[in-house]
Amino acid sequence: MKTGSLVLKLVDTKYLNDFIKYGELHFGSTQTYRDIENLGGNVGIGDKDEGVFRPRLKYSGYFPNESLKGLPKEMGFRFPANIFCVTQLRPGIETANIIRYDVIRNLYDSLMSDTSYPKTIVAFQDFNIVSSRIKKKLDTFSGLGPIRHVESPVHYVDTKKIAEKAQNIAKKELVNEGVPLGLGSILAANLVKNKKFLGEYEYRFVLFPNAGDSKRLHRHHDNIRIGSLENQVIIIGSLNDLMKKVKVSFDIK
Repeated sequence: MKTGSLVLKLVDTKYLNDFIKYGELHFGSTQTYRDIENLGGNVGIGDKDEGVFRPRLKYSGYFPNESLKGLPKEMGFRFPANIFCVTQLRPGIETANIIRYDVIRNLYDSLMSDTSYPKTIVAFQDFNIVSSRIKKKLDTFSGLGPIRHVESPVHYVDTKKIAEKAQNIAKKELVNEGVPLGLGSILAANLVKNKKFLGEYEYRFVLFPNAGDSKRLHRHHDNIRIGSLENQVIIIGSLNDLMKKVKVSFDIK
């Protein structure tokens, strides 16, 4: 690894050839993820509220206007988004300065725990190269005003603080780009999840498509091609493979 971090991607094995040969990446829509989790009772990876900004509302019990009666107890705001994610462990940030063996083992077991479809773990030689190609491709989309896409590690916080965190991200990262705070908070909600999913260690690329972009993505099954990854991908077939093929310092004490 040349980026100082361990970056992994879980790929459906039947799409592995296209992933490597063409750099075909799946940018799934948040609406699709929400629909899947709602059908399954939200027992999967916590996507029931994926990309939803839900500000906390307080009611005094007094309604100065009759039309305010009957409002829902909570409101959720969302904007169309398509997400590609990887798993990233950065020594000194997500982990201690040396990535311990048990962290890698637990991560590997977690990635492979879903047996609903055949999957392959891949690692990247230099994710900086891959990342720059992803961003270049996303720049070909029109997107939403000055913000076509964002990228960031996912922030894992307490449920009650998800909206607050999204708003803080918007203040820090998006308002200066000309995005109103309210809209920015809705967009930033795609970068925040419940802290119980901390072990996913997600790093996300989030595209905010306009109507034309959405149709363009839909025609390609929400897939984007960035060019061959044959020189960048390392196939990980086992935990032992991960230890041997990826040059990361492990502390096994």
